[in-house]
Amino acid sequence: MKRVIIFLLGLAVGACQSSGGKDDASSQGQASQEQAAGERLYPSIPLDTLSMLWDNCDYIDYVFYYKEFSISQNQRGDIQLALRHISEEVPPIDPNCKPQGRIFYQVDGVNRLEADLFFSPGCAYFVFYDKGKYAYANRIMPEGVNFFKQVFSVSNAPAGGQ
Repeated sequence: MKRVIIFLLGLAVGACQSSGGKDDASSQGQASQEQAAGERLYPSIPLDTLSMLWDNCDYIDYVFYYKEFSISQNQRGDIQLALRHISEEVPPIDPNCKPQGRIFYQVDGVNRLEADLFFSPGCAYFVFYDKGKYAYANRIMPEGVNFFKQVFSVSNAPAGGQ
């Protein structure tokens, strides 16, 4: 329970720090510069959405577009560890990055959240959907980067583990 509170407080503080301390003019100037470079920004996923998933998510399904396997998680500890892979930091979206898969977060058999996984050199973030459209984006935490590196490296290993 203590970890949940620390996790949620960290997300809240990060969200406040990312929006506080800048005046509107400097924020607009920064956004204009990033958009001019061909990057798009989405806000961070809402804290209440992550809190709901932390408390209720009972199944995560990872479907990879270019691999012949998928991964599912249905153990509470594994699910909460996967949720910790979502950083509060908002990434710039590089149009050259392509999604590597889709993640489905379920509660009682119903998809409550979906995200595209962007994971390739220079790209390590989730873009979350709302009503069928991209709505939020968050970087992948270092632990999540290590997790996906391991997933993709195992998938490239020859059959029989050799």
